[in-house]
Amino acid sequence: MTEQIIYHTTDDNHVVAVHYWPCKPATAKGTVIWLHGMSEHGSRYQHLAEALNASGWNLYCPDHRGHGASINDACPAGHIGDQHGWQHLVNDVASVLHLSKENHPQLPVVLGGHSMGSFIALATAEQHGDALAGLVMCASDYHPGAYYRLMALPVKFERMRWGKRHPSPLIRKLTFGTWATRVPEASTEFDWLSADAEEVKRYINDPLCGFDCSTETWVQLVTAMRRIQSITGLSELPATLPVLLLGGEQDPMSDNGKGMMALEKVLHAMEQPLKAHFWPEGRHEILNDHCRQEVQQAITDWLAECTQ
Repeated sequence: MTEQIIYHTTDDNHVVAVHYWPCKPATAKGTVIWLHGMSEHGSRYQHLAEALNASGWNLYCPDHRGHGASINDACPAGHIGDQHGWQHLVNDVASVLHLSKENHPQLPVVLGGHSMGSFIALATAEQHGDALAGLVMCASDYHPGAYYRLMALPVKFERMRWGKRHPSPLIRKLTFGTWATRVPEASTEFDWLSADAEEVKRYINDPLCGFDCSTETWVQLVTAMRRIQSITGLSELPATLPVLLLGGEQDPMSDNGKGMMALEKVLHAMEQPLKAHFWPEGRHEILNDHCRQEVQQAITDWLAECTQ
């Protein structure tokens, strides 16, 4: 189906641009809400939409605050807000969840996300999990609380140095820059995203991708990660909520998949209903890598299983 854009106003009057691909009503089995990662936007998930629509699933991809078409004076590019930005992101997703249920009241809703979107999805599932039929975390990561306490130190210092709305060259070097150096014989600074050169080129040429986020966005993210990945936070997931983990074993962001495998181990110990798939050659954007069709198939197969 053709992509549509819904401009949805949230409770605090922020307008979220939601990219929407409806499947044929007669074949509809459910709805997926997919959350994009940092420094990209929802319109990039056309290929996922095609696979989901063909399997009878609607797809909603909201642009996060400070991303895509969800940019305004309060949330310029890369900035999720001056205060309470993380909770606003979660509230936005909850609002889109409510919208999808209004539009398709009889259909189950599964929430998923890529990278930063997977963290937002996890936080939303911890607060609103009873409204979900499943949770997908793609290109995610896991660390104990001490890691995030340590990471918060330079990030908060850079916020004090540059101000809330300004990006930090040091934060970029510690994150995107470090991940870029972990790909041998890289041709561009974004080869860590995918081994598919055409997809990397498409990302680089997209004016809505690859920008630096503000220091406040990073502070909000690091602070939230310590909370949502704690045992207390994870225990807020409904005990029967099915979870699907997807990742690449050549993803520098998760230490070549080790972070996702650590998350799998923690969720398994908590007896969360869980499936995991990892691709040996996959980098960070496995939905835009050579394994994309296998990843899409893993998602659609799991959707069929968890909503039977």
